[in-house]
Amino acid sequence: MQTPLQQFLRVLRYAAPYRTRIIFALVCLVLIAVLNAVSIGSLQPIFDGLFAAEGGGSGISLPDPIKAALGRRLDQLQALLQGNRISVLTFIGAALFLVFLAKGALTYLQQLAMRYVAECVQRDIRNDLYSHLQTQSLAFFSRRSTGELMSRLSSDVEALGDASTELFRNALKEPLNIMALIAVLFLIKWQLALLSLLVLPVAILPIVKFGQKIRRRGTMVQKRRAELNTILHETISGIRIVKAFNMEAYEKQRYWEASDQVFKALMRTTRVDALTSPVLDVLGSIGIVVAIWVGGYLVFSRSLTPGAFMAFLGALASLYQPVKRISQINNNIQRGMAGVARVFELMDQRPDVVERPDAVALPRMQEGVQFDNVSFAYEPGRVVLRAVSLRAKLGEIVAIVGSSGAGKTTLVGLIPRFYDPTGGYVRIDGTDIARVTLPSLRAQMGIVTQETLLFDDTIFNNIAYGQRDVPPSFVVEAARTANADRFIDALPNRYETRIGERGVRLSGGEKQRIAIARAILKNPPILILDEATSALDAESERLVQEALDRLMQNRTTFVIAHRLSTVIRADKILVLDGGRCVEQGTHAELMAQGGVYCRLYNTQFAQA
Repeated sequence: MQTPLQQFLRVLRYAAPYRTRIIFALVCLVLIAVLNAVSIGSLQPIFDGLFAAEGGGSGISLPDPIKAALGRRLDQLQALLQGNRISVLTFIGAALFLVFLAKGALTYLQQLAMRYVAECVQRDIRNDLYSHLQTQSLAFFSRRSTGELMSRLSSDVEALGDASTELFRNALKEPLNIMALIAVLFLIKWQLALLSLLVLPVAILPIVKFGQKIRRRGTMVQKRRAELNTILHETISGIRIVKAFNMEAYEKQRYWEASDQVFKALMRTTRVDALTSPVLDVLGSIGIVVAIWVGGYLVFSRSLTPGAFMAFLGALASLYQPVKRISQINNNIQRGMAGVARVFELMDQRPDVVERPDAVALPRMQEGVQFDNVSFAYEPGRVVLRAVSLRAKLGEIVAIVGSSGAGKTTLVGLIPRFYDPTGGYVRIDGTDIARVTLPSLRAQMGIVTQETLLFDDTIFNNIAYGQRDVPPSFVVEAARTANADRFIDALPNRYETRIGERGVRLSGGEKQRIAIARAILKNPPILILDEATSALDAESERLVQEALDRLMQNRTTFVIAHRLSTVIRADKILVLDGGRCVEQGTHAELMAQGGVYCRLYNTQFAQA
């Protein structure tokens, strides 16, 4: 795991492409700091030069080297100031106004440039995280809840964005202001500056300690928010089940409890955050009290002019404001770094299924698919498949049967490399699929499952998913072949009709026919059907089965089915039991053996 410093530097690398804007903003910050020091330092000549008693000598207090350089011109300058007090006062007022005007313009430009950089960093990290998620295997998504992943992409990235905003917009600004004001203090009276600033190093300790606590507690806040998002996603996506079982009150209570955990975690962070400012106020007051007492004594002893004393107090009071802001900025950055850690932790997850550097494109299948002693385990000690061997020629239908949990879906999931075998090999035309590129491999597959996934888009785009450049006539023909054209033509906008999230506006049979049309349009040599006709009424099943019969022609088809007709006419039936291939053959051969398949046939398929 990376250290906070490494994570911080990693965020900075995302800012590198925008270095021109950062440099421009830094120039603005330097000018703002100089103008800020000038506006405060100008108090001294106002008080010393304009309001000193006439004939009382030079009241302007300046560092000795500057006094020596000016010589008698210092007295002449004071005489000039006192002789033209109203004009000089008007000029200084106008000059101060222009200084503040310039500061305002520079601040606007600096804030705009830095906010642009911060938002770009947040956007780029969010895009990279989403892109990285697309590279993960199905095993990764089975280990992570959807709500947690959504939280990483939303609240964690937003926390990171808040941290980068503070970093690029404010964290660079206040140190420059502090350095400029410290320079003013030392120019006025370096001895008094040293006494007044002795407390400044002490103020660093609470800033660091409070920041560390906020970082730890901020991580807990992000975890609680992820749990809340998980509950929200589950209840909304499963709202039909919630209502069917009258569980609204239970789910409401569960959400309230999770929401309360977020609130408590936030308050633990807020208590530390709220303590920062008062602690720094108390520490800062020590320096100001010292400056008032010692500075007043120096004025009484004529070692310091009243104007210099007032300028010193003004600079010192102004100094503690950026110090307090730095502590708040640090708290905000540390709170955001909790999100940074969670984002980069996810981004550093290596995919279980990776493409080899020397991977080659797989030509369109000409011969068939072969499993050689294939084993698979989702995790050590949890073996799902054990030494499965199978040969499926081009054009053959292979039915995979077995009791629930036998490993049927896992077996077919190895063909498109949703997972990699932990033992043995899967080959297409004799080539180990681990040696070919993933796009060329998956281009060979058409997959239709029991739980059809459609997107909140038009029917046309759902059918043409992954093949957006296909001519519209091909989409229409695919829909006709899939027995979907009749219900599509009856819709108000036909192929441009939006079907809602997960195709909620379509029936189960209609969704299946859209999925079949999608597979027909792809025209793959390998077809995987995972209980594609289960949970449908008789009429819908008939239409879907007709479409599947057309789809399976001249393709190698792996079918997990509960329909007797599909199983009987398969060229080969693979029987899985406890993850092992216990029987293999045609329907007649397996019935003659009187083994596991015969028992399944008599108890399951005969009633189908």
